[in-house]
Amino acid sequence: MTDSNGASPARSLTTHDVRDHYNQFAWAYRRYWGDHIHHGLFLTGQEAPGEAQEQMLRYCAARGVVQPGMRVADVGCGHGATANFLAREHSCHVLGLTISEKQLKLARRLCRGLDGTTKFELADAEAYAFPASSFDVIWNMESSEHFFDKAAYFRKVRAAIKPGGTLMVAAWTGSMRSPLVRNIAQVFLCPELWTTAEYVKQIESAGLRVLSSEQLASEVVRTWDLAAEQIRRSRWLLSILPAQFREFARGVDLMREGFHSGQLTYSVIVAARG
Repeated sequence: MTDSNGASPARSLTTHDVRDHYNQFAWAYRRYWGDHIHHGLFLTGQEAPGEAQEQMLRYCAARGVVQPGMRVADVGCGHGATANFLAREHSCHVLGLTISEKQLKLARRLCRGLDGTTKFELADAEAYAFPASSFDVIWNMESSEHFFDKAAYFRKVRAAIKPGGTLMVAAWTGSMRSPLVRNIAQVFLCPELWTTAEYVKQIESAGLRVLSSEQLASEVVRTWDLAAEQIRRSRWLLSILPAQFREFARGVDLMREGFHSGQLTYSVIVAARG
């Protein structure tokens, strides 16, 4: 199997592998990341994890030009915390898509009481039939890493964005020429990680105009420093869990190494449909 750039994936994966991972690891992600299962933005280094994660949401929302009343597709919505945030803080109407049954239940529970502004569906985003010209913002926060054909996905969602609307992509980025990056991709079930330049090229090839492209590293790496500290404090728990959880813990150290060494960055890319 090859992706749109002709590169071989880190390992032979299926959509079911990704779904099973998030079903099995739902409790672990909540333990180490809370309801926001994405990086935090640490501007001072003193922020609490949840504060840094919401800071990241505000940062991306500002660049994605999120305005009150907009329709947002949160693709790879996790436990629903981003949809909850966008609905409460920005008065958006949010459709959340997740591949995981466990995440779907958690998201619906977290957003109980927001039925008029949040809706969640169990769906593979790469196969999902997005209605044409129906969203002001398509929001991909740390989900595109799992996609098998990112270029095809960007071509598809372009048609789902209203004229003048935006695509916001926040993703771990790095070159698969690096053995460390390939190892990270394998541990975290990513068919392939891309560089920022690869994302920009394929988003533009899909017919979208890139408005901004930023790379973060030192501002986000504390996410993994804190996770590593928690894992060290719970080594006893890992010793009695199946091997895949110990592999996950190893992945946390790899992510720290990636960001500290500069082989990984965190890219925030915003593009508009003309």
